[in-house]
Formats: sequence, C-alpha cells, structure tokens
Amino acid sequence: MPLYENKPLASPPEPKLDPSKHGKKQIWVIPYSNEVFINYRDYLNRIAFYKKSHWQCAVTGRQGLTYEEAIENEKKHREQLKKFPRGLKQQILQMVQFSTDRLDVLANQIFDKYNEEFTVGEYVTIKNEREGKKRLKGKIIDVKASVAPVEGSKGKNSKTKRSVSTVQTTVYRVQMLDKLGNSVQQVAKNGSHKYLIRTFNGGENLSRNKLAFNKTLIRLFIKQSTTKDTYLHAPWVVKDDLAKKYKVITKLPDDLKKAKDEAREKSRKRKGKATQGGPSKKTKVNKGTNARTRGDDDQKGGKKGAASAARGKRVPASKKQSRATTSKEQAKKAAEKKRQKEREKKKRETERKKERERKAKEREVQKRLKAEQKKAKYPTEDLDVPLDRNLLSKRPHMVLDFKIPQKYIGTFLMTWNFFTVFGKPLGISFLTLDDLELSFYHNIIQPRCTLVIEMHAALLNAIIRDRLQSKSKKRQPIPRVVPALRDQINGPDDMDIDDRKSVLASRDVLERFAKTWDKKVISSKDSRKGWECVLIGCLYQMGTYETIPNVDRILSHLAPIDSINASEEDFEGYFSTLEVADKLQIMEFLINNVAKTTLIHEHIEGCVSRQTELNKEKNEIAKERKQIANSLAEIVKTNVTVPRGKGKDRSDTDESIVTRKRILEEEEIALQKREENIDKEKRRYALPRTNSMGRDRFHNKYYYFDEVGLVVNERYGTGRILVQSPSSRELVDVLTEAGRQKYNKRRKLEESFGSEEAQWGYYEDPEQIDDLLKWFNEKGQRELLLKKEIISRISDVKSGMVKRMQDIVASRKSAEVRRSRRTQATKALLSQQPYMKWFNKFAK
Repeated sequence: MPLYENKPLASPPEPKLDPSKHGKKQIWVIPYSNEVFINYRDYLNRIAFYKKSHWQCAVTGRQGLTYEEAIENEKKHREQLKKFPRGLKQQILQMVQFSTDRLDVLANQIFDKYNEEFTVGEYVTIKNEREGKKRLKGKIIDVKASVAPVEGSKGKNSKTKRSVSTVQTTVYRVQMLDKLGNSVQQVAKNGSHKYLIRTFNGGENLSRNKLAFNKTLIRLFIKQSTTKDTYLHAPWVVKDDLAKKYKVITKLPDDLKKAKDEAREKSRKRKGKATQGGPSKKTKVNKGTNARTRGDDDQKGGKKGAASAARGKRVPASKKQSRATTSKEQAKKAAEKKRQKEREKKKRETERKKERERKAKEREVQKRLKAEQKKAKYPTEDLDVPLDRNLLSKRPHMVLDFKIPQKYIGTFLMTWNFFTVFGKPLGISFLTLDDLELSFYHNIIQPRCTLVIEMHAALLNAIIRDRLQSKSKKRQPIPRVVPALRDQINGPDDMDIDDRKSVLASRDVLERFAKTWDKKVISSKDSRKGWECVLIGCLYQMGTYETIPNVDRILSHLAPIDSINASEEDFEGYFSTLEVADKLQIMEFLINNVAKTTLIHEHIEGCVSRQTELNKEKNEIAKERKQIANSLAEIVKTNVTVPRGKGKDRSDTDESIVTRKRILEEEEIALQKREENIDKEKRRYALPRTNSMGRDRFHNKYYYFDEVGLVVNERYGTGRILVQSPSSRELVDVLTEAGRQKYNKRRKLEESFGSEEAQWGYYEDPEQIDDLLKWFNEKGQRELLLKKEIISRISDVKSGMVKRMQDIVASRKSAEVRRSRRTQATKALLSQQPYMKWFNKFAK
C-alpha cells in the first residue's frame, strides 16, 4: 500500500447502507483504491488528494508519485522480484543476516560474489565463440563442485621442483533449448533420441538475464525480506518466516546484542531527562467515594430523625421497627437514584466529548483535503477537474437546425471545402456555405440555378478531360465499371408491382447516354446545354452500389421509363426534383472521381512547392528580424554606455543614433507586414484537409473553415464556428469504463448536445463566442488549448459572423419589400436570393 508522509494512510470507514432503505441511493467508487463514497464532495476531495504527487512507493521508497502511480510502481517491482533466482535466496539471506553495512554496499558485495554463480532451474544464455555473435539458450539441470590440480614451479634453476596445488571449480550441466524454449534432441547412432546436454567448467561462458539479477533487484529483495532497527549501526535482520524457511541463524551475536542494549539504555536516559522537569500528574478525585459518603450521612440523618420522632411520641415496637426499615429503604433508594443520575451524567459527558473530538477530526481532515485540493497541479484531464456549478448556465446554446439532414452534413461540408480549395483549377468561383446549402434545395427549372449547373459541369469536365488525356497518352484511364444495376435496371423478378414501378428506368436512354457522355466537354458558350444527359451517362457507366448506395432509385428518377422522347429541359427538371440526400450522394461520387484525376494531382504538387518557397522566404524574414533586433539592442546599449559630450559633436551623435534607430524600426514593421502577407498566402495554397481547433471537456470538435483557398480574400465563407460531437466509436478509443461513467454523468448535468453518433451544430452570434470562452475551464488540458486557439483567431471569427448576419438581414428586408409589391411573387423573390445571383468568374 502506498505511503503518505512515510506512513500508510488509514482508509475511510465503509458506509453502512440498508438495502431496504437505500436501494436506489447513488454511490461513487474509486477503482484503484476500492473505496466507496455516498457523498459526491467527499469523493471529489479524495480523488484530488490521490492525484497529489506526495505519495511514496512502499517497495522502492520512490517519492513524488500520485496514489495510482505508486500502486503501479509497487506492482511492477513485485512482478520483477518474482524473477529473482530462487536458488540464491538462501545464500544471500545468510550473507545479509546481522550485517551492519549500508544497503548499497551490501548490494554491490552480493552482486560481485554471485553474478557468475548459477543455480538449478535457471535459464541462461551460452556464449558460443565458434558461431560468432550467435547466442544459444539453455536451462541448468545440475550443479557440482569439482577440484582440479594445478602444477607450479619453485626456484630459479632448471632443476626446479614442481609443486601441485588444487583449485575448486563449479561444473554446470545445461539442457540446450531451441528458440521456442523446447528441449533440443539429438539422434544417436542406434537411432534413439536423446536430449542435448552440455557441460561447462565455471560460469564464464554462461550469462543470465540482466532483468532477473541486478543491483536494483537485490536492494528490493533485501528491503522486502529484512527489518532494521532505528539506532545507529543497527544490523539487518531477516524476517522470522523467511529465516525459518531458508534455515538462517536467528540468534543475535553477543557484540551486536551488547550494542543494541547500549542504544536502548541511551534512549531511555534521554527520555528520562526530558520528563524530569515537567509538571507532576494530578491525582484524580474519586467522585464515587464522595457520593458514598453523602449517602452514609443521609442514612445517619434518617436514623436521627427516627430517634427524635420516637422521643416525641410513643409508638408500638412493631411500628417502630417497620418505620426504621422503611426509612432505610428510602435512604438506599435515594442514594442509588443519585448514583444512577451521576453515572448517566458522566456517560453523557463522555459521549459529548467523543462527539466533539470526532467532529474536530472531521473538520481537520476536510480542511487538509481542501488545502491539498487547492495545491493540486493544473491543467489536468478535463473530466478530473471538479465541477463548477456556476458554469452550468453559462454554456451558450448552439444552433442545430441545419437544412441538410444530420446524416449528410459531413458530405455537405466536404463538398464546400473541395470547391473552396480546388475551385480555381476546376473553374469555379468562390461560394459561401449558405449559397451551397440553398442550392441543394432548388427544385424548379425556371429560373435556372447557375450554381448547381456550374458545379456539376466543372466536375464532369474534369473527369472527361482526364479520360480524353489518358486516351491520347495511351495510359490506363479511370476504369469503367459495369454496375450490377445494368442487369437489374428493370427490377428483379420477385419484386412487388409497386416497388417495381419505383425503380423502372428507360434502358434505351441510359445506353444512349453511356456511349456519348465522355466524347467532349460541356461548353460554357451555350449555357452548359445537355449537362444533365452527361451526368446520367456518367452515373450509369461508372456508378456502383458501393459508390452510390441509391443508384437504382436515382437513375430511375433521372431517366424514367417514359423518358425515351423527353427533351433536355425535361431531364433538367428530373434532376431538380431529386431528394437532397440523392443530390449529395451524386456530388460525393463526382468529387471522389475528380480527386483521382491528373488536374488535382498537379494542383496539389504546385501547392506543396509554393508553400515550400513561402516557408523559405519566411525563414529569411525571421533571420532579418533577428538581426534588426540585435542592432536595436546594440543601439540602446551604446546610447547608455557612451559618455555624453558637449556642443556640436554631441548633437550629431544623438541625431545619427536616432536616425538609424528609426530606419531599423521602419524595416522591422515592413518585414512584419510581409510575414503576415506570407501567412495569408500560405492559407490560399493549403490542402483540403482542415484540422479542428481543438476539443472541449466532452471531446466535441470545433472547426473554423474560413481560412483556406478562395475564402482568404473574401468577406466570409461559413461565418460560424462548427461543432461536431464524438461518435460512440471515438469514445471507446479515448475513455475507459470508469471514464465513460464519469463522462455520461457530467454530460447530463452540463449539456444536452450530442448523442451516441456524431452530430453537428454551430455558433453564429459573436456574443455567443464570448460566453463560450467563459464556459471553458482553463484547468482542463483540452479546453485550455482550445481557448487559446479561438482567442488567436477571434477577430477573424467575429468579423465573419458580423458580415454574414448583415447579409442575411439585408436579403430578408429585400424579400419583404418585394413581397409587398405583389408582382409574380415566387419567381421574383427566388431570383433575388443570394445563391441565385452567384456568377462564375472562372468558367472554362
């Protein structure tokens, strides 16, 4: 158990809950200490206390850990101790017993002595000099000590006498193992199989795993197996159970026993001197004795009263006796009643005293926990930050009512981002997110929506050009896939009549468009005439169930069974009445195919090379700014240290310094502006993937898209901050089971946004951004970084929001004025919508 201030901390008492009364009462459990709390504040205080880095590992003595880290450290080192060689334990304990050396000295001695000694059952590595760096594995099965004679010579003459001495060596028999740890077998001449066993004289060619026997493990083993007294030069003493198990001598030697007695005698003398000058203990008054004395006096008084009464009036002897008995009984009852009251009073006082002491201890513990909670290190994990109930009402409500279904918002944002980044090579001018959203809901032929036509024409032309280019260069084009739809375009045989009608399509129309759609690009001179026929041919020839899930229904809608004689205007009308989800599926299919074309690849390469050039230029500017800063520092230093002269020389010197300083400051301002322009230009060449600004405490992602591609020089692109809640799969990756419970509980209290699947919302009011920043808790790691990121872009964010709101208000006022004139209301109002006024400046 981890130590706090070198002592194990007592765990709080377990709450006593009656299932019949508290069956639905909520409790909180700390998993790594198995403590149960019925008070949420006590639970938070205990968690903060455990998060403090003041805990100590009981095994290694390592300090500065949290409670959980200390537990993990103990488990880790206890697991390591399991690998310690069992055969050496007895010898090491015998060597440690009654030793007075320091722990590190003792560990070094043991390591030096037993590093090359091995025991039965140990796994060793064999150094094979013949095979170079190759190492073999084995297991020691037998250890024997052998004596070998060694000859030596004496004297300087040639006729010297040879002396023979003996040297004791250890012989190890090792069972050879393969890579999987199985015993290696060899085939004998008679065909029988035997285990391969090798013999080694000494342990020079053997080595053990360093993780199983090292100085750190030796120190841990000694600490765990022994005890040591606190006086100076106290010996290490093996614990009784281990001494009995490994047959270690437990009788303390006489010299050590004498030193121990002397140390205890000195300790007693010091304690005696400390208590000699103190106040003597007062004797306690025995209240019971006083009570008994008063009782005896009452009895005596009763007797005197009875005697005086007898003298005043003569009574019979029997009555006298009965009265005396009654008075004695009354006196006894009164004394007993008095003693009972005193006992109850004393008991109540004792209980009140205990209650006061208990409350004082609780207040002290609460005070200490609060002080430790204040000293907790922040920032930390956001969900570990204590709940601040003052922030519950400060979270601004985000807008969730997208016109696009929540399921397709990701596809919708991807479409806008693709046109924003690759608009110029595709030939599409800048468009706002609001314009794109409204264009998907345009469902009439007249007036025509130029934005819808140009977007589809640009994507189809990119695919057609790539196919024509691949034919001219004889390279493999984008493969033509024959969809399963072609065999089932009129519906399977077992389909109901009503369902069959919903998927019926004109096979002749589809085959005709599939043959001609990629012969030439869609021209802008005749207002993109025939673009919907090209789209139908492309979908029929290249679409599959994997790329377009609803390809049956879409083609049946675009080319119904009675469209054999339909005009191009009719086909455009068929497309306009498609559902928004189907239009988004078509757009995603086209974008995925355009992303594979040479046009996009060349544009990406150009963006990468351009960004490399801009980064080099930015580095050069940084060097120049550093040189200017050094020059300004030198000017300030020179101006301070140079002694002031007199007359004309002094004025000329001051004037030259001021002039040079002004020139350097102007250059620095110019370089700063150039660096800002480079950052702005780098955003124009950014690639389509946009990273989030960060996550809040509930892992919601925050996006700001108005900073890349064609948006850079425009008023705004989205004009809002978009928020995406995490999906259940993402939460599984980032949260444990305990963390998930904490997450769900906090989320119920603080927000209602989000579900098990990803959901989108947004903030569009500048004032909401200020409220959002107040809601973020800077003690959390994620929200601290997110808040810094939003603050760094807050001027651009608020500016875009204000401009978007101004445009929305202006368009509403224009619609109200036109509605009051009552002139062909529908078409006139629709023509004045911002998305209908869009014009393509980059049309190809």
